Amino acid sequence: MRIRIDHIAKIEGHASFTADIVKGDIKSARIKIEEGARLFEGIMRDRKDIEIPELGSRICGVCPVVHTFAGFKALESAYGVKVEEPALSLRKLMMLGQLINSHALHLFFFSLADFFGLENDLELINKYPEKTKDAIKIRDVGNSIVETIGGRTIHPLTPCIGGLRQAPDADKLKKLLDDCKNILPTVIKLGELFAQLQYPDFTRKTTFVSLTHPDEYAIYDGKITIDKKIMEIKDFLGQIKEFQAEDKVAKRTHIKNKEEHSYMVGALARLNNNRDELNPEAKNLLEKSKIKFPNYNPFYNILAQAIEIIHCFEESIKILDKLNNQTIKVSEANIKNKTGEGIGAIEAPRGTLFYSVKIKDGIVTSVNIITPTAQNLANLEDDLEELEKIQGFKNLNLKEKQNKIKMLIRAYDPCVTCSVH
Repeated sequence: MRIRIDHIAKIEGHASFTADIVKGDIKSARIKIEEGARLFEGIMRDRKDIEIPELGSRICGVCPVVHTFAGFKALESAYGVKVEEPALSLRKLMMLGQLINSHALHLFFFSLADFFGLENDLELINKYPEKTKDAIKIRDVGNSIVETIGGRTIHPLTPCIGGLRQAPDADKLKKLLDDCKNILPTVIKLGELFAQLQYPDFTRKTTFVSLTHPDEYAIYDGKITIDKKIMEIKDFLGQIKEFQAEDKVAKRTHIKNKEEHSYMVGALARLNNNRDELNPEAKNLLEKSKIKFPNYNPFYNILAQAIEIIHCFEESIKILDKLNNQTIKVSEANIKNKTGEGIGAIEAPRGTLFYSVKIKDGIVTSVNIITPTAQNLANLEDDLEELEKIQGFKNLNLKEKQNKIKMLIRAYDPCVTCSVH
């Protein structure tokens, strides 16, 4: 028996699913990306260095800030440029706004309906109009953070090599602080909703990869953690094997150490690796949820995102408090030698994003981008092949099995357009 889902709704982009069912078990689970290759890496070659982040931000309309900063971080790594305060805090604040925006969209409008057996979001909106308004308000504040600092909500204008080229308006920063403080109780309440949901009981042991930092919940910067083992980013990239089957547009990745295997990036990976660095309210919700760690249930990636939104607002308040008590001046770096190799790594909403670049006299000679979804695809397919471990899965009818498969795929929050960059 073959099970096929021609279109997986409520993910970013277009994908389908195919698998064989043998005695009730899923075999040869395959996610097919239904979009063409976009060849951004090739487009970036032989262009000016500054075009890397500008082009990179066009890869994804959901995460343009993340791609922008990954590109700039790679260039800054190549040129030996360090970003100083207050530009560093402003960049971190933009990243927090990006995660808030993306998580709020995915949690409420992509994933929540699955838990109530609702066919579409219109039913969800009609059933929970007040919570819908809350989700939109939360997302709006995330967008406001990005727009206030970056100049606009997508494809930000102000970032430059070494920092930011323009300081945000002081009055707008004060308003952002008020907005973040005022909406935090609503964010916590929405997080409590996701903590109370009944998640499918499913476990498959995997490897969790994320940035980690000794002083903060790593989003903007850090080294790589693989199940609590910390290493330099360049060393981890040396362990990644990118591969592409003939019939698949998007690359996938494995880790090469004792044996090749898939791994997971994203909110659940970050929570497994960095939960001790969460801010108080986020940590409080995590404790209330009574999740045991390490946690290998990919459905909990949804709750992990809800916890991260609370953390992001708490962290935004801390940064804005600091910024509102100082005069903000920013400047661009003066770079004399524009030749070198560099790596930029940053935590996108869906997981760790890597940019590797080689530059000669200010011209790009090589660039490699490894997106979170490209890293997660192999792990997702491995999870799907063991989905029959969910109690009662074999007894479900075809439609019920399809719904459970779609629910797991959406839990990963895949970004198809990033996967075919």
